[in-house]
Amino acid sequence: MTLKRNLSTLALASLLGLTMTTGVMAQNKDTDGDGIPDSAEALLGTDPLVADTDGDGQNDLADKDPTFMANPIDMTGAPAPFVIKEALVENNYDYAANKTAPDHLELLVVNKGTSPLTGMSIYYTITDGQSGKVEGTFRKLDGFSVPAGGEARIHFDAGTMPGHFRANPNSIYVTSTASKTFSIVLKAPGFAPVTATINKDKGGAETAD
Repeated sequence: MTLKRNLSTLALASLLGLTMTTGVMAQNKDTDGDGIPDSAEALLGTDPLVADTDGDGQNDLADKDPTFMANPIDMTGAPAPFVIKEALVENNYDYAANKTAPDHLELLVVNKGTSPLTGMSIYYTITDGQSGKVEGTFRKLDGFSVPAGGEARIHFDAGTMPGHFRANPNSIYVTSTASKTFSIVLKAPGFAPVTATINKDKGGAETAD
């Protein structure tokens, strides 16, 4: 009996040790390699899969304000041949699947020019209507284009499909239930940027019905 009890105790200790080690490893997991554990990224409001959440070129750990950068876009240029026809941050709809989509930043861009638009970039801010906190994000829209005389949609969500770019899942857009204001600056090379402002009602980003 003593031998069996000792063996059982050893087995339990080994299991507890493995569980504790696994738990510590999970807590210390750093998927994007920015030096901040995934578990802490939610507290900081940063993206656990993107080492540079705001797009300013600084690693989140080294960045004094990893969720905000000032607008880096050149506001000059020739008159833009494109417009933002529609700007959504709620009540989105997935036309391909013919059903509602989770709330996310979505822009419908119409190109009135005779040449396709490529190499575009975007800067957007989100302002919390209650706390006043502001997030500012810059992204190069790699792979996105708008055909001449045509239109295309830009989505900021999970970023798993063409035309879709990753959004920060720990943004105040998701975590705050206050009203919010989105300010958009969309730029094509050589042209002055186009801007848009969108207001979101109180409540966090909602999932699809």
